[in-house]
Amino acid sequence: MSYELYALYKKQCEVAGPARLAFYEKLIKEGNNPGFAAMLALQSPAGTKGTERAFLEGMHDWAGDMNPENRKLLFEKAHKAGVSTQGKKYIGGLGKPDDQMAWVSTMDDVKAVCKEKGYSCEGAVDYQAPEQKFEKKRMAEDVVGRFMQEAVAKDPDIKHNKKAMKELRAKVVKKHSKENLK
Repeated sequence: MSYELYALYKKQCEVAGPARLAFYEKLIKEGNNPGFAAMLALQSPAGTKGTERAFLEGMHDWAGDMNPENRKLLFEKAHKAGVSTQGKKYIGGLGKPDDQMAWVSTMDDVKAVCKEKGYSCEGAVDYQAPEQKFEKKRMAEDVVGRFMQEAVAKDPDIKHNKKAMKELRAKVVKKHSKENLK
């Protein structure tokens, strides 16, 4: 029995949970080879989950099933932002098309993005992000900015007056948010 294969499949079973790991170990003790034991314990063909091959399968034409107009827009946004799409797949859950991190080529890329952005994922790549403390804000900056732009469009003279812009910001936040938050 190859120790490398045993260790690889054991790790996959550990990720799947203690019951699957115990079943895997039981099957190994009964004399089954690691691949077959993992297949039974994980209830999926060995090597299909958690492997680069499974992740990359069909990647060369991942955008082929997309609407041609949407595909064109997706790649235009990426290229306009300077994102290299060569040999990469876009995963919308990781970011917008103009976000370099949303274009991945390996499972390690996906895990690295999840770690950096604090995301959890489950599927071809399994990663559980650490708990994050959520801090409530009275109003998000992009929303404040949007309302301020609308007000400035109506009265462009405000834009050149710092005091008026500060007052406008306070007015927007007060009007469009809950007072009991920061």
